[in-house]
Amino acid sequence: MSTILVDTINEKTSGNGVSIDGHIINYKRHFFSVTSTQQQTSDSFSDVTGSSFTFTPLTSASTIYMIFSGNCRGFAPSSQDMIAYVRPHFNGAAGNAFILQADNLGKLGDTVFFPFFFCIAQQIDASSHTTSAITMKLQIRAGSNGQNMEFVANQSHLATDVFEVAP
Repeated sequence: MSTILVDTINEKTSGNGVSIDGHIINYKRHFFSVTSTQQQTSDSFSDVTGSSFTFTPLTSASTIYMIFSGNCRGFAPSSQDMIAYVRPHFNGAAGNAFILQADNLGKLGDTVFFPFFFCIAQQIDASSHTTSAITMKLQIRAGSNGQNMEFVANQSHLATDVFEVAP
């Protein structure tokens, strides 16, 4: 077994720095506190206001991981369950859609708001990006028949963590 002792690591002449395979080489956090309530009543996806930002990869050979977390609430109309969807969107492409669903236990004419905390993840493979800036955002859509999703002013928050991992 050998031991290497290093006092200083100098950058490569290309200016990309030193990278170790499988390690995080770039990180960004985008945090947003909702200041104006956004309600989604449509069953088509729309952008969550304030969630959009850009991330510039250091290398086109890396894998990028996005983790979106936040809190919101969903509305279940009288005698219905609550259903809504969230998904990441990056470089003009929709990511995986995740369902937020709750059982309206009233079912006897009650209307209910359900609080949600969500944490969803998306991977961008090296074949799907370059070293150009990637625009990332979160999108939501309601179920149907009066169901809706809300990000409430001064109560809802969104955080996106982006990790770039060396090939």
